[in-house]
Amino acid sequence: MQNCTRMCRFMLIILLWLPFSLSAAPAVKAIVIFGDSLSDTGNTTHLLKALRKDEHPAFLVKPLKIFVINKMTEFANDYYVPQMVLDSGIEIVTHFFDEDLAPLLANLIGRVRQVPVLPGDPYWQNHFSNGRIWSEYLAPMLDVDREDLRSFNNQAFGGSWAVTYDYQLTVWNLIRHPINTLKTLVVGKLIPPSLGLTIQSYLLMHEQLNSQTIYFVFSGANDYLNVLKFEDNYNPAVMNTYIDNVLDGLGSGVKKLVKAGATHVVVLGLPEIGHIPKFNRTFDRPVLNSAIQQHNARLALRVEEWRVAMPDVDFLYIPIQPYFDKALANPEQFGLSNTMDACIDIKLPMFHSLGNSPFAGNYVLEYLQVLRYRDSSFAAGEKNYHICDNPESYLFWDEAHPTTRVHRYLAYEICEAMKAHGYHAQCQSPTNL
Repeated sequence: MQNCTRMCRFMLIILLWLPFSLSAAPAVKAIVIFGDSLSDTGNTTHLLKALRKDEHPAFLVKPLKIFVINKMTEFANDYYVPQMVLDSGIEIVTHFFDEDLAPLLANLIGRVRQVPVLPGDPYWQNHFSNGRIWSEYLAPMLDVDREDLRSFNNQAFGGSWAVTYDYQLTVWNLIRHPINTLKTLVVGKLIPPSLGLTIQSYLLMHEQLNSQTIYFVFSGANDYLNVLKFEDNYNPAVMNTYIDNVLDGLGSGVKKLVKAGATHVVVLGLPEIGHIPKFNRTFDRPVLNSAIQQHNARLALRVEEWRVAMPDVDFLYIPIQPYFDKALANPEQFGLSNTMDACIDIKLPMFHSLGNSPFAGNYVLEYLQVLRYRDSSFAAGEKNYHICDNPESYLFWDEAHPTTRVHRYLAYEICEAMKAHGYHAQCQSPTNL
């Protein structure tokens, strides 16, 4: 009888625990990534080619076109519109968006055609690194086919900001920095699109989100990479407000996803950008690292608040900086020998010549333009940069982005955090590859 009682209690515990374990360990069917150049796998290149008309500009209007066609199809199904009539309407709408509206938009943003298609050489296949990035290494660990766009959907754009608007648009800044202030309303917010616009665009194409899809949000680095262009932000009180604005941008995007049906959201913290080669030997290093530390601490608290406010959604916050701390403290454990310098070394840093660039004020895209600079003294085929002999031993590929080796380790760390949270994953350490 005593054994039976113990067994009954054991079975009761199992039955009570089982539903929670099942809900905490969903089968991953697909992943969608929102972010910036740390996650971009080619979207920036396609966007710039479309604006230059190097590729068909239909890329610019695809989300809105799909939204309209979906609405037409819903109407046709509800009111029994003949398929032939629907097909004819879709053909007319498609022609309007692709052949009329898209070229018009490309013409309106004609200044972008003055810049080269980025990132280009020496970057790997339109990535902001020398090889694959973290999400591409993570996908197979989650049993997701990264070659299938239905299960691996990347919506990240290099140079994208988390903030959709610019709180710096004040009379004071318009007087002191009129051009730069107005440019920041476009650069990183519209071209490339901000996090909010990217998510809104995605939702035009996917009105109802899949409950078996994981939505990754890894955004905000560019907001801090460019924050000190306005010297007011050295003021701790101003920086404090700025951080909250960045977090509000992130929160707005996350809430849009949840409202559309997302039930699994992974939010990634930011690496401390004071450690990147652009800043690691400057007085700005502690200012930026402090801002990122505050950002990450507040972001973790916000994720906890979202868990309470949206209990039907499985939120996971993954801090990224602890991994970089390990790599900086013990680089040899990760096969690294240089954690300070960029593998790419610029010969002539001609940033002053980019005043009229449509990307002035966005360091990531400015840097890429400088790499493409050609001086009259250069020999035929000479580049404006040198590449280190052994990129695999470097933490940083360029002044702001890690090498593919580091992305591989980052994917493993993210996988381990997801597995600990309850996701089905087979995390493969790079040391075993």
